[in-house]
Amino acid sequence: MPNPSIILRIDDRLVHGQVIVGWGSYYPIQEYAVVDDEIAANEWERNLLIMAVPPNVEARVLTIPQGVAYIQEHLNAPGVRMVLVSSPRQILQMDALGLPLKTVNVGGMHFREGRKQYLNYLFLSTEEVRIFRQLMEKGYTFECQDVPTSSKVDLKKVLERTK
Repeated sequence: MPNPSIILRIDDRLVHGQVIVGWGSYYPIQEYAVVDDEIAANEWERNLLIMAVPPNVEARVLTIPQGVAYIQEHLNAPGVRMVLVSSPRQILQMDALGLPLKTVNVGGMHFREGRKQYLNYLFLSTEEVRIFRQLMEKGYTFECQDVPTSSKVDLKKVLERTK
């Protein structure tokens, strides 16, 4: 299986054990980039996330515009990078700035008040479903996958099943 140069993933926990151990041992990820305006503006949170990454792997926290520029710069670069966002709202913001990737991996979006369960690891609010559908209309594909060894599930089919 060919390695992607960039894995763009929605995971509301961002950098955590499953991402580092599961994804990082399956793909030779050389760098993690968290794209989040609020975390990028908070030095304590930035440092906390970066400390979660093993010392032999690069890590950075970027704003939305910096994240789009990072993806554009590394799209065909050698190696594998994982770009993490916590919600589809950030993908929508990135799209408005020219996000060149149209395939997004969707991992854990966990239970919160006001969210409905779609998969074991996928709970979405009405607003998140609306954003996902809006992005699908723009040509995005969302592949739900909690760990890299599990089968990819097309979010469009999941949403169609549960109308």
